[in-house]
Amino acid sequence: MLIGIIAIPPLIQGMGVERFGLLSIAWMLVGYFGLLDMGLGRALTQKVARRIGLNDTNNLKPLIWQALGIIALLGIVGGSALASSAHWLTYDLFKITSDYQEETLKGLYWLSLTIPLAILSTGLLGVLEGQQHFGWTALVRAPLGVLMFVAPLIALQWTASLDWILLSLFLVRLIACVFLILITIHCTKSYNGWQNNPEELKSLFQYGGWITVSNIISPMMVYFDRFYIAAVLSAAVVAFYTTPFDLLTKALIIPFALVGVMFASFSKDWLHDRAKVKKQFWLSTLIVIAIMLPFSLLSALFAKQGMGLWLGDAFAEQSYIIVQWLALGVFINAIAMVPFALIQASGRSDITAKIHLVELPIYALVLWMLVDMHGLTGAAMAWTLRAAIDTLALWFFASKSLKS
Repeated sequence: MLIGIIAIPPLIQGMGVERFGLLSIAWMLVGYFGLLDMGLGRALTQKVARRIGLNDTNNLKPLIWQALGIIALLGIVGGSALASSAHWLTYDLFKITSDYQEETLKGLYWLSLTIPLAILSTGLLGVLEGQQHFGWTALVRAPLGVLMFVAPLIALQWTASLDWILLSLFLVRLIACVFLILITIHCTKSYNGWQNNPEELKSLFQYGGWITVSNIISPMMVYFDRFYIAAVLSAAVVAFYTTPFDLLTKALIIPFALVGVMFASFSKDWLHDRAKVKKQFWLSTLIVIAIMLPFSLLSALFAKQGMGLWLGDAFAEQSYIIVQWLALGVFINAIAMVPFALIQASGRSDITAKIHLVELPIYALVLWMLVDMHGLTGAAMAWTLRAAIDTLALWFFASKSLKS
């Protein structure tokens, strides 16, 4: 987040607002496609953690590597899909200035090569998290998060062209993926047995299938607004919305880090120590509130001053009300993470998927109405309202699970 604060102003200045808006969409696409792993990354975390909790790791290694092989194939399919639609996205869907269309098309091709690496990395991280090797995951995630800002900034020293900047993101993802493969080989070498169990692989797909539904719909509801803005308003104004959005949602790394640990812990203890799970659930919720409430309040109260100091008064005037709405939405979204983790750790990934299926058409309708009435601010209002509905539903089902 700190690197983002430092890097974004020179990126906007060097690339221009429209190019930077397209870069923000590219960041989003990498994150979104990284979730299209058939839910196997999350399923691996749950399966590995549960097997470790039962002290049964025999023949776990073939299950892990078979699943990772399938994830790699899914990544290739995802990257191919993006490459095949690159021309349509560039020349038909987005309202991109003609001067930037050719470099955007080339950049999307580099992005399509980045997608398989992002998807495979999701599965590799899932294995490490299931083993609770959070030191290793931090060793990769921290520099990866930093370099997603720094690599474009370095590329900008030679050229502002979007294709070269997206090439830098590809190289960052490639290096991170290689490291994750080496770390996973190291952390699984002590597991004995290479006997295949088709039933376990089938159970991974059953659990992961519902995760996939959530993984498709949830980021769509998080990021669909910027696509809608680019298509309905203009790519040139996307940055006024995405810049505060990307900055504020970076603060979710704090509850995300906690919940990543708690998902593995909930999975490990759900079957044999429900009282411990319940205690950890309420403690985690209080910690999230204690951390995120001050951040959201300060962000809302000093939105105009903060954006003015960071990006200038002209940019602040366009975005400070958006910051205020998104600060509320980020706080609500953070609270939802704990019941979300609990429900999926208990094995009911279908519940979260069904909640998202119901939410999607409601959100699309509200987004259309509010953007039509309030422009960019309406998009922030719609996102915050969606987060509130999501949180209430997740808390209802999590409470039922803890009482069962």
